[in-house]
Amino acid sequence: MESANDALLRWAVARIGYRVPRHQFDGTIRAVFSRACYVDCGNSLLVVASNGVANGPTTIVLGPEAGADLRKVFNAGDVLRCRGGRVEARRAMFELAHAKTWRPRKARSLLSPRDSAARIAAARARIVAARRTRSSVLDRGGNAAIVDIERACRKLDIADALPRIERFVGWGEGLTPAGDDYLVGLCAGLGALAKGNAARLAFLAKVRDFIASQCGRTTPISAHWLVLASRGHFNESVLGAVDALRANRDPNAARAAFERLMAVGATSGADALAGILSSFAAWTKSPMYQSARSERRPHR
Repeated sequence: MESANDALLRWAVARIGYRVPRHQFDGTIRAVFSRACYVDCGNSLLVVASNGVANGPTTIVLGPEAGADLRKVFNAGDVLRCRGGRVEARRAMFELAHAKTWRPRKARSLLSPRDSAARIAAARARIVAARRTRSSVLDRGGNAAIVDIERACRKLDIADALPRIERFVGWGEGLTPAGDDYLVGLCAGLGALAKGNAARLAFLAKVRDFIASQCGRTTPISAHWLVLASRGHFNESVLGAVDALRANRDPNAARAAFERLMAVGATSGADALAGILSSFAAWTKSPMYQSARSERRPHR
């Protein structure tokens, strides 16, 4: 007779993020989507994702045998228990102990200002094209607020920046509101551009501390990503877009990086890319993103 343990689906794990506990945790699934589910572990969230989803600091990427639709296996409320690197759920089991750990790669040499400006223009054009079919809350009243944040960051005026950043926390609908996605991108870009500059690093530290203090005003899942961003941790798709704007010398690879981020959610990736571009508008001399806010869908 088959035991309950024999009936478990046994999956391989392709990669785990560097902040995933390898040997022990207990969690409850809070939300399930076709390609990812969110596991509440009390003081953090883990993401269990199907193969092909971007790597992240708290993401467990399953092997291809897990299938494309995790909703067939996981349900909200299911408990995940990890002991000795073995994770068991109601219908599945997978091992973490020997999985490959994903870590962000080290920063590379910088592009010339001219090449970086060209990349900024390409990313800007990609967002403008996407907004013709899928607008974001950032297009509906957020443009002036974005300009204000960029100006405050450019001047390193923390007293001006924080009230403007506060407006974005929890702004929008869904599990990850658009304003939060924008702030994740902003933090990623500012973090990359602050290196070696003491004044920028001090400004960024205050921005990160403030964002962390505001996480109770948004959804639990979005708060998780904001907390990670406030500590300098980002998903591979976000870091790839930052790298494409400042260091990736292959134009085709850069375009692919923009597409990977844009593919995240309905507008989440585009909103995060908008935040990244804001950081470049504030802390580089390129004006290439400035005109994006005036390029809107024509009224019919």
